[in-house]
Amino acid sequence: MHDRLTRPRPAPGVVLGLCALLVLNACEQKSEPHPNEPAPNMNTAPENQTDANVRSYAVRGQVVLLPNPANPVTELQIRHEHIPDFVGWDGKLHINADGVPGMKSMTMPFTADPPSLIDTLRVGDKIRFTMKMDLRAKRYWISDLAKLDDDTELDFADKLPPAGEGP
Repeated sequence: MHDRLTRPRPAPGVVLGLCALLVLNACEQKSEPHPNEPAPNMNTAPENQTDANVRSYAVRGQVVLLPNPANPVTELQIRHEHIPDFVGWDGKLHINADGVPGMKSMTMPFTADPPSLIDTLRVGDKIRFTMKMDLRAKRYWISDLAKLDDDTELDFADKLPPAGEGP
């Protein structure tokens, strides 16, 4: 039986090494970008943005479904136009199986941050929004939006690049 005074203690070098690892790990962790940061210039290409892990896209679309507080399974769904310069989770321009670059037009779920961004929306509203995408956290959200006029024409066609400019 050991008494408290004779119990082996870790060497001071081991303790210091563990402390150094904890400090280095804390220094290397980057805070998540705040989803409420101001939208960049809508014409800024993702590769020109300051945080290479957060992409922003100017997108237009139409509200298909709004979240219903009485039914937690519901969510914001938007049918959006083709996003030709969309960069995938791997950080590279996404090319679809049929050669269409970017993200094809589709209906997809979004979260809005802050949630109050969608307070005045109705199903059928045409909107312009900024889609933000964090490559590290593999999440995307809407950081701002504006309603478009009801007579705004949206184009849900997927576009191949002009001949000679293909991927």
